[in-house]
Amino acid sequence: MYRHVAGGVRHALPMALTALLLLGLIAVNPLMAVHIQGNDRAGLVTTGLEALAEQGMWPLSLLVGLLVLGAPVVRVVGVIAVLLRLHGGRPPESPHTTARLFALTESLRPWAMLDVFLLGLLVGYSKLYGFANAELLTGGLALGGYVLAITAMDQGLDRRALWSAIDHVPADPSPPPQRWVACAVCQRVHGHDHEPPPQRCTRCGSRMHAREPDSLGRTTALVATSAILYVPANLLPVMTVVNFGQGDPSTILGGVGELAGSGMWPLALLVFVASVAVPLLKLGGLAWFVVAAWRGSAARLQGRTRLYRFIDAIGRWSNVDVFMIAILTALVQFGAVASVRADAGAIAFAAVVILTMLASHIFDPRVMWDRADGVRHD
Repeated sequence: MYRHVAGGVRHALPMALTALLLLGLIAVNPLMAVHIQGNDRAGLVTTGLEALAEQGMWPLSLLVGLLVLGAPVVRVVGVIAVLLRLHGGRPPESPHTTARLFALTESLRPWAMLDVFLLGLLVGYSKLYGFANAELLTGGLALGGYVLAITAMDQGLDRRALWSAIDHVPADPSPPPQRWVACAVCQRVHGHDHEPPPQRCTRCGSRMHAREPDSLGRTTALVATSAILYVPANLLPVMTVVNFGQGDPSTILGGVGELAGSGMWPLALLVFVASVAVPLLKLGGLAWFVVAAWRGSAARLQGRTRLYRFIDAIGRWSNVDVFMIAILTALVQFGAVASVRADAGAIAFAAVVILTMLASHIFDPRVMWDRADGVRHD
């Protein structure tokens, strides 16, 4: 149910401006430095992207660049533009453009992953313990500040109040319509008396559907593909550490074992949960949802819906290992003395994470309830 958020524009705007300033610091300052036997190397965010591309892992380089640079920058700049238009409590001059811009920032919210990248940076810092001397630099500290600022911004954004401020809907004195359809982006409810319902939201311009089109079919295909890729993602090495000319390939579970063997049990548990338990939970949960929906099962509908929301919220955190690999690939490049190379397992694992995120986004949990009542929308 809706709950009012204290703060509004006057609290969210300073935090958004702070986040943009910190993004600038992150972009131009090294995150961390590594010292191995008199050799020093510092890495920017872009250093890892370049290293991955040079190793032929350009799909991984492109993905990491979009998630840690592209999406965060576009989202923060978009939120600032929207809040500036609403500053002072006056409706914006172009509400439709403002609504479309805010809809874009909302769609980018789960894909802007600098908070997950920060966790990957801390995991990479811990994995270097005993192997090299590492220290966080200005960019790494700015990254921590950015995560705090963006969290405060999100806490201060009363989305329902913002949508209302962008384009308020006056009371309609006419008789209520027979049917209703809600915009999945801005939540505006549209009434209609005839089929088909309105195709686009009158506020943000997003496409509207009574239910997500072919939700079950598309989700089933994505879950099946993810399950297939999950096998090489765990069997193939995700990275190889070369130490004095000797390569040591490491799988995801192997990395967890290395952390545990070094006595870092809390960190090993964290990586295990994010990179092993969460992907399994997502695959198992999504498979349960689609099978139960296909069968029209009414068992545990509330529990399934709650689990779906949980899976949809935590899926992004599985990218910790992907980001850690990008960081170590950027920092540990000392020729025959020591180097880190990304391997094919990393691409398979990243594909599993992205495909399961897309599956949870496409899956419409209302279909489970419809099919339990014998209602089909396809």
